[in-house]
Amino acid sequence: MKMHISLYEMPDGMYVASCAEVPSCRVLRQNKEHAFQDAKRYIRQFLQEREAEGRPFTLPEMREVDF
Repeated sequence: MKMHISLYEMPDGMYVASCAEVPSCRVLRQNKEHAFQDAKRYIRQFLQEREAEGRPFTLPEMREVDF
């Protein structure tokens, strides 16, 4: 399963990593790579918990829009 992790730098130098497919995944760290790795860990844990609960995760429909 492929997911997308977005990374961006805040004005104060902190980094935010988020996953569009898992809306609750939002990580704030001082280092870009730490933010990325922690987001990956969060997603892995999220998927494991869903599986343990018998609630398999299906990817939501994503659409790309130009503005």
